Amino acid sequence: MNNQRPKLNVNINPDLVEDVKCEKCECESFTACYIIKKVPALVSPTGKEMMMPVETFSCLACGHINKEFVPNLKK
Repeated sequence: MNNQRPKLNVNINPDLVEDVKCEKCECESFTACYIIKKVPALVSPTGKEMMMPVETFSCLACGHINKEFVPNLKK
């Protein structure tokens, strides 16, 4: 099974995109981090409570995670 993301050849004008800033300090630099979710035993594939890492981004300057970066796993 191939888990690689497909490569897209998309030409986007950089003048048309918006910079994302930290909601707290307005820094424009972010680093990848993880939010850890607890998976209850009732829905866990093992039948036991487990932890599930979810990748997101935090501000490089202050560590804040913007609301738009917090994954909403409820559907």
